[in-house]
Amino acid sequence: MKKLMCLITILFLSACSVTQDHAKNEAEAEVQIQVKTSNKIMSSALQWENKGYRIGMSEQCMNWTREVLMAACGSKFNALQTQNPWDKELLGINDKLLPEHADSLASNEFGINISRVDETIAGDLIFLKNTYGNWQPGVITHVGIATGNNRYIHRMTSNKGIVKIQEIPLNDFSGAIRLDKKFCQ
Repeated sequence: MKKLMCLITILFLSACSVTQDHAKNEAEAEVQIQVKTSNKIMSSALQWENKGYRIGMSEQCMNWTREVLMAACGSKFNALQTQNPWDKELLGINDKLLPEHADSLASNEFGINISRVDETIAGDLIFLKNTYGNWQPGVITHVGIATGNNRYIHRMTSNKGIVKIQEIPLNDFSGAIRLDKKFCQ
């Protein structure tokens, strides 16, 4: 009987070890996919640093972000947009949801919502509120891409359209999206 109990215990512990190893391997694979996605997005975005994008044209942050995402992840980002952005309840009755608006990708349907700047990693989409215009307070008005260390790369309107890396402004931070792997493989 003791031998049987020992054998059952050994088999049980072996099964637990296999299950733990499998879970660890899956977690490591997910991290590798995220690193690969981040590297693709950052490679595409960093090519723009200190270069102009649609010089003199205002409100081009989302168009630049989409161009980066299309280069890194494919043409689906040409018109991909949510009908339920985080700031939807703040938009006016006549405000249209359009792919060129900064909030058009600000939705949990595209990935994990990151609510703190210090939790962002390179490749996350950064959304800012209250950066310009006559919008109601809290409306998302700017988008860029995290580079790590609480910084982001973005196409600025205020400097005639040059793409820059800067600190993420904490007061304007509305959230971030870490894209789901299905959007960028």
